[in-house]
Amino acid sequence: MATTQSLLNKVLIGLRQSQIADTSTTDAYELLLLQFLNNAKEEVEESWDWYALRATVTVTLAQGTSEYTLTSAGDADVDTTERSKLLYEKSQALAGGFESTTRGFGAQPQVWDVTNSSEQRMTEVSQEQMERLHFTDDDEQSMPTHFAIYSDGTSLKMKFYPIPEKVRTIKARIFNPQAELSSTDLTTVLTVPVRPVWTKALWKANEERGEEVARPNGPNESDADDALAVAIAREQTVDDITGRPE
Repeated sequence: MATTQSLLNKVLIGLRQSQIADTSTTDAYELLLLQFLNNAKEEVEESWDWYALRATVTVTLAQGTSEYTLTSAGDADVDTTERSKLLYEKSQALAGGFESTTRGFGAQPQVWDVTNSSEQRMTEVSQEQMERLHFTDDDEQSMPTHFAIYSDGTSLKMKFYPIPEKVRTIKARIFNPQAELSSTDLTTVLTVPVRPVWTKALWKANEERGEEVARPNGPNESDADDALAVAIAREQTVDDITGRPE
């Protein structure tokens, strides 16, 4: 497991700087390196639908309420962010099915009403379609069959149609990137693969210093690219890398 502190130390070693032992920092240069680490982390997170970032979110619907916030302080059991995405299932004849954040032809949203033993997959519509459905109905309450999912700038929200007629339980599969690594708690453990993050952060830090005072940056960039490619390859399946007509 790699903590924020160990990631910072890897970058510091690569820059020929002294390591840190504290579990927080206010040092200006270390804060700059932490910013590079967070930028690198987000780039790595967005490069692949990492299994470690996939979560099943449970949303509890209340009678008469159509819109819900996917946070633990709101209506769900997991905190989503503005970078969270819904996962879709694509079926294959031999492999069964696999998940991706890519919404293509034949991909089914991973949102299910599991209130009863006969689980029902829900149908996704756009935000505009959802509003039109509510505009043109008589506010009738029934078992929801459609949903829209969108970001409010800080987390994901979901809206359902028809309006729930009773308490219902919805489960959704979400790609949920980790929150920013904080300077006040360097014990936070990184979720995605370690090497692509610190090598990319080192490349960014070396670029900022300039080659007049640092090693040529080409090898650092190559190291970062190779680390990411190897990490993705460890998770890829035949379905991920084989093109098939939709």
